[in-house]
Amino acid sequence: MLAAFIGWLVGRMVLSGRVKALRSSIAESRAELERCQQAKLTGNPSAPAMPEPLLETQPAFVHADPLLPALSNDSTPELIDADSTESTVSSSANVLIPQMPSVVPPLIPAIDVRPDNSEAAVLSRIAARAGEVNFDRIGRATATEADDLKDIVGIGPFLERKLHSLGIYTFRQVANFTKEDTDKVNELIEFFPGRIERDDWVKQAKAFYERKSGPAS
Repeated sequence: MLAAFIGWLVGRMVLSGRVKALRSSIAESRAELERCQQAKLTGNPSAPAMPEPLLETQPAFVHADPLLPALSNDSTPELIDADSTESTVSSSANVLIPQMPSVVPPLIPAIDVRPDNSEAAVLSRIAARAGEVNFDRIGRATATEADDLKDIVGIGPFLERKLHSLGIYTFRQVANFTKEDTDKVNELIEFFPGRIERDDWVKQAKAFYERKSGPAS
């Protein structure tokens, strides 16, 4: 930074000295011109011819670099061509900026979140909750002891398979349902709420069980 400032200062001093010298030369030329004019008026032909005076003109524009006179042997300010400046600006304005291609995110396939309501899925789902049935109260049975539960009004083939998935096979088990058992089985077999009670499965099961083996104890 110090060297740059010294260079700028020296350049300014050199340029100032040249301007003073130029002004002094112009002043001398004007004085000589006046002497020539006086000689012509007095008729003295021996007066020396005076060259045309130099016009003191200033350049239209110079570079704003203060270090240029100090770093160059030629301290004459360089004129800037206005046409070349306009062409440079014009060419800069016409530069095309490449556009980046737009990025399209990949499509994410929709995930089907609907429950699997196939018969196998439903029976498997019901069997997984068989432990919620109170078999100590309604009794236990096996598939070999199964009654035809479709005899009960309101039980069709699919409902019968749902009851079998829970481990309910006989009229005796259904006849032993309490209100709590009825509500729980109704929930587990995914049946219409209150449907077992409205169809009165317990009363029908007791009738079938008594017909089969006598009054229930």
